Amino acid sequence: MSIHIVETWPRQKLITNKLALSLLLTVFVGVIFLPKLVLAAPITDCAGVAFTGNLKEGAVGQEVKCLQIVLNLDPVTRIAKVGAGSPGKETNEFGKLTSAAIINFQQKYTAEILKPVNLKKGNGFVGKLTRSKLDKILTDTLGNKKLKVAKTIEGKASYYANFFQGRKTASGEIYNKQKYTAAHKTLPFGTKVRVVNQRNDRSVVVEINDRGPFVGNRIIDLSQIAARDIGLLSAGVTNVKVNILK
Repeated sequence: MSIHIVETWPRQKLITNKLALSLLLTVFVGVIFLPKLVLAAPITDCAGVAFTGNLKEGAVGQEVKCLQIVLNLDPVTRIAKVGAGSPGKETNEFGKLTSAAIINFQQKYTAEILKPVNLKKGNGFVGKLTRSKLDKILTDTLGNKKLKVAKTIEGKASYYANFFQGRKTASGEIYNKQKYTAAHKTLPFGTKVRVVNQRNDRSVVVEINDRGPFVGNRIIDLSQIAARDIGLLSAGVTNVKVNILK
């Protein structure tokens, strides 16, 4: 009996070690070579967004990304299965795939979008009726996480010059022109507001992290990416509505 134990123990240990090594290699290979799971972009990122302006191919911005997130909720209207625009990889660019998905969306909701304007086929243009349906789906999906408008103020908006890139804001954060932030004279830091360009109805949601502007009757200073989204870059200053969200 003792001889049997002496003979089999090394073999059992070797088998165990081989199994452990095999499992380790399987995990290692899986981590490196197997495709990663694609996670849908968090729709809560769009909690303050509203589809206020018309959108079409060539448009860019926060509204476009949230548009893609909403479309990707339904396999029928999904932008793409893989790659740019697919669930978890939504972009801020309205291209041909987004236009095609919008057509599918309009066809699916023909009674609400196409019939009222006597259209039989979608056109990929995000107008009033399409925006209304997108807003309803976004609001219903978010439920109580949807940010509501507490107050609206009106005035002029401008945006930060390149000079401020990398400088410290009044909140202590570093200004980054590629982040959705803004300056306001009195709103608490961290307050989220929706800024609507009254010239074209395009909107963007930003977070207050700085003080200003201290020029004339301007009420808000936007980061450059936020200014781009609402078509403010060329004008420099424009009339806006600022919806304070909570």
